[in-house]
Amino acid sequence: MRIKFVAGEAQGTFVSLFRMRRPDHADTAVEQPDGGRRKDHSAAGTDPPAGRRMLSRVLLKMTLLLALVIGVLVALVQMSLDLNQQKNAVEAAAEAFLDNITPTVATAAYNYQDAAAEDAIDGLFTQRAIRQVRIINDGQVLAERDRELSPTLPSVGMIADAEEVTLRRALLNPESREREVIGEISVVVDRSVVSPAVVRRLLSYFLLSAVKNLLFGLALVALVYTALTRHIVQIAQVAAEWKPGDGAITPPRPPKFLVGTEIEVLGDRIGEMSRAAEVTISTLETSSRRVQRDNSKLSRRSSRLSDAVRDRTRELDEANLALRRQADRDALTGTFNRGAFDRRASAIVETAMAEDEAVVLLMIDIDYFKPFNDHYGHQTGDGCLKEVAGALESLMGSDDRLLARYGGEEFICLLTNAGQAEGEALAADIHKAIADLGILHERSGVSDFVTASIGLTRETGGAISSLDALVSAADEALYEAKHKGRNRTVVSSDQIRSRVRKRRESISHLLTALDQREFEPFFQAQVDATTGTVVGMEALARWRRTDGQIIGPGEFMPAAEENDLVRLVDAIIFEKCADFLRQAEALGVTIPRLSINLSEEHLRDEAIMDRLKALRETGRTRIAMELLETTALDNPSEQINWTIDKIRDLGFDIEIDDFGTGRTSIISLTTLRPSRLKIARELVMPVENEESRELLSCVLEIARTLNIRVVAEGVETVAQRDALLEMGCTIHQGFLYSRPENATEFLERLRNQGGVLKAS
Repeated sequence: MRIKFVAGEAQGTFVSLFRMRRPDHADTAVEQPDGGRRKDHSAAGTDPPAGRRMLSRVLLKMTLLLALVIGVLVALVQMSLDLNQQKNAVEAAAEAFLDNITPTVATAAYNYQDAAAEDAIDGLFTQRAIRQVRIINDGQVLAERDRELSPTLPSVGMIADAEEVTLRRALLNPESREREVIGEISVVVDRSVVSPAVVRRLLSYFLLSAVKNLLFGLALVALVYTALTRHIVQIAQVAAEWKPGDGAITPPRPPKFLVGTEIEVLGDRIGEMSRAAEVTISTLETSSRRVQRDNSKLSRRSSRLSDAVRDRTRELDEANLALRRQADRDALTGTFNRGAFDRRASAIVETAMAEDEAVVLLMIDIDYFKPFNDHYGHQTGDGCLKEVAGALESLMGSDDRLLARYGGEEFICLLTNAGQAEGEALAADIHKAIADLGILHERSGVSDFVTASIGLTRETGGAISSLDALVSAADEALYEAKHKGRNRTVVSSDQIRSRVRKRRESISHLLTALDQREFEPFFQAQVDATTGTVVGMEALARWRRTDGQIIGPGEFMPAAEENDLVRLVDAIIFEKCADFLRQAEALGVTIPRLSINLSEEHLRDEAIMDRLKALRETGRTRIAMELLETTALDNPSEQINWTIDKIRDLGFDIEIDDFGTGRTSIISLTTLRPSRLKIARELVMPVENEESRELLSCVLEIARTLNIRVVAEGVETVAQRDALLEMGCTIHQGFLYSRPENATEFLERLRNQGGVLKAS
């Protein structure tokens, strides 16, 4: 920065501030005490100099114009704010309505209910500002409608061209806890649809504000002219006639009502300025030379500062680059996160589409990771994810491979310029790398160690529609890999996509069945084989479809287990078992004991205690909870232990179902202390074989030692019955005595036979 003051220029500038002489006005000389001369301006007139405008008239015009302009602007601003407020209200109303209806639309989209989607659109169109509605499910338009709207602001000019806003809401899977997005609903809102009454009110406010400000301006002009203008004009004339060398100026005295105000101070300051002017000009000349020297120093310092700023800017750029890189990384594993993957992969896919290149996409999911987390804890789970991510990173080693953590325990990998063989080879390397980690997983359903399932898809540029389509295909292949038993790679194909879609349709039917409570218990008697007396019964879940077809658990339970729906099936069975017990009591039929299956998922459900309490209040029947041997009984979590203790405290017995087919140890039997063991039919059916008989005898001996009663399942022949009786097992369940029957049939047969079931 350079500052230059030239004395001559400064003097001319200073003089020009005051020197506005009237050519037709004669100066009056007054002798000063020190022999100098000064001008007497006390009698100066108020007429304006020739060729100049009167200040009063200028102020009058400017004040009136300013009042009018401000009035109009204020009115316009107020009208604009009110109008914008109305538009925002229209938009807010549409948003609120959209938020309320979005869950309903998500359910309709998830269940592919076109009629429900159309009903939702009808509901949205009750908002008259909504012009268009579109519902998208799985990338396809499920429903869409548009209508014409007439703006209600035809005479307001540019304001009538109010912008349209598009509101979007993601449709979430109503059955997923992971906030899975299945589609989107968007509405177009015309914010110009405003009530005509609002327009009339705004115009009224506009006219009223303009008139009010004009009147205020007139009052202000009168005040300014009478109080200030005339005296300011006199001071201006005195200052205009002054020039350096004339000595001090003696301005006219103000009227009495202005004495002591800023106007009087202004006149005094003009006199002081005239006295200081001569000294100031001389000082400016000296200061100019000093400033030139200082400017030279500042120039050198500025150069050094510029260098420092440039270095600092470079450091900030490097820091910003590091922050951007950090924002693209998953905080836990250090791999790319989902957002970074989507940006980079979208660009890669677009290039492949344009240049007709092939890409391979792998979806990698750690098998049974939720049980791993539940069993070992989240800290160990995080360590597992880090180790797996490190193993995957070690297999990348090329710019043609992009790896990211896609969410939870799921990773995704994109290969460019690659064939299916290369993708399958990478998948095999991934399986081996994860196996080499040797991470123990006692809760895994496929291995003693952590494994992964992989879905793979390969497409060539011409066949690629979008990155989302590739991800969807790989996800369907991953779904198939899980369905086939996990710890494997499945390559996407049309057949697989068709099967996955059908399987998902079956899940949709299962959800509908849960919603309509189509599940019911069938009952199978447990008989004392020595007397034929019914000593208990087991409730078995069945699905009675709307067409009357009865479906056994083997057909729907696997899908229910995969989608965490077993506890909901259990809850319905519990409630209908309670109804059955009340019905039996009303008919006078005694049910000595009722066994109900209880899944591990239901053990973890916080609502289980309320359901058990409701079941306990149904009568005097002894009720037992049957735990599948596949439940984590060898090393149960604290939650499961607590729940089992609470169940026993409520007065329920604990039984182990299908003993001999799972992994329950003798130690866990001593810890769990069940009241009964139900020997699996796989051990009972070959009981006539000598080896099977010895094995079954060992199980019975263990039960007797631990004081646990035994029920033999799957008894279908007289030979099996006799062999079991010979070994001391007296309580039997199977087709030899009865098949599973619904509540009405079972109660009727029990009444007719007096509680004694003979072998069929």
